[in-house]
Amino acid sequence: MPLQAGLSVALGLAAILQQCHVADAWGEAGHERLNEVAQRLLHGKHRDQIRTMMHSDVAAMADWENKMTLKYPETAKLHWHHQKPEWTCGQRDAQKTEHIRCNGQGAEDGSLFCALAFFFSHFADEMLLKEYPEPKVPIDTPKKIPAFDKVNVDDLADGKPRKNGRAAFYLRWLTTLVGDLHQPLHWLAESGFGADVKIVYQGQEHALLSFWEEQLPKKLPELPSMSMLDLEYKAQYHQWGHRLPPDLFRQWAGEMADKVCNEIYGPMYVNHADGSRSIESPFQLTEELLANWLKLAEQMIQEGGERLALVFLDIIEHRRHKAAQTEGRGLPPPLLAASVPASAADGGKSSNSIPAPVKGSSGSASSQAKLLHGLHRARRRRAWRNLTINLGIAAVVVPALIFGLHVHSRSPGNLARVFTAGKKDHI
Repeated sequence: MPLQAGLSVALGLAAILQQCHVADAWGEAGHERLNEVAQRLLHGKHRDQIRTMMHSDVAAMADWENKMTLKYPETAKLHWHHQKPEWTCGQRDAQKTEHIRCNGQGAEDGSLFCALAFFFSHFADEMLLKEYPEPKVPIDTPKKIPAFDKVNVDDLADGKPRKNGRAAFYLRWLTTLVGDLHQPLHWLAESGFGADVKIVYQGQEHALLSFWEEQLPKKLPELPSMSMLDLEYKAQYHQWGHRLPPDLFRQWAGEMADKVCNEIYGPMYVNHADGSRSIESPFQLTEELLANWLKLAEQMIQEGGERLALVFLDIIEHRRHKAAQTEGRGLPPPLLAASVPASAADGGKSSNSIPAPVKGSSGSASSQAKLLHGLHRARRRRAWRNLTINLGIAAVVVPALIFGLHVHSRSPGNLARVFTAGKKDHI
């Protein structure tokens, strides 16, 4: 019996250690690169605001996932997508994500997508959310994440005792999970998310998952210049800035699903005469396929950093509106300043404006202009609707108030007697 108990404990520890290894996402090198892109795209006070909220620089959060997984192994599952039943690349329309919602089937509460929606919801302002179009398919954001039942959300893993660290804790998690979102293998549970697929490169055997997360990021070239990063980011912003981040998380998940099937696994499959197909084990990685994977990894990490910067700016805007609401003030939603050139410096722009379309971006200038005009029309319609509601309320309240004041001015005691009688009747 003691031997069996010891064996059970050993197996349990091995399972935990294996789980910690698998939940390594991009690895520290990949997360550091992605976070560095986001940090470079935060200028001036925006960078300071995120640093204050997070109690750290963005780039310094590259090891957050490892720290949390080692300390709280039950959180490892949050870095991966799970649904019932799990999807495969062989399914028809497998890459479509309209079904992904946190209802226990399209995505489980403890999965990557639902964790992203959960953490973002803690920074969202209810009134500002109404300025965005409703998602075509509900998100069903979970109210809680069971994996955090025993987690100390004030623990920032820096050895400093503090209170009210929840916002920084959640923002660090959101930062890490946006990075995980842009690792395509995290969206396909088939073959252990790639851990069970063996590849050989230059005589060394690797698991596909560990090769993507540990080896590829170390082989990438230097990051583009600041001016190039800014230019590409501002060109992409208008494809994202008009939608809620949770809705974007779902769209980006679809992009990752397409890439994991067609650009990672696709070239590895061998078609057989009987109509079946399989991946040789171990798979011999060619220089040509490695070059394609490096381009894909570079693209995913850079886009992940750009999109993380977008999420940060969105959180700052929500925080600004929450603060104004607390003070009893109203704020206009972020403006789409089509007159501001994309190459202009931050100085002189409104703090709640975003850059204009950039020529040469992936979307044409005309389509971006249509998007801008469409967003302005939608906001004007909401403004007129709100004005109509307010006028309707005023049409009832104002005459009633004037009538009451008129009665009171002619017989000051009448209103007092009416209220007194009302109270007696109530008692």
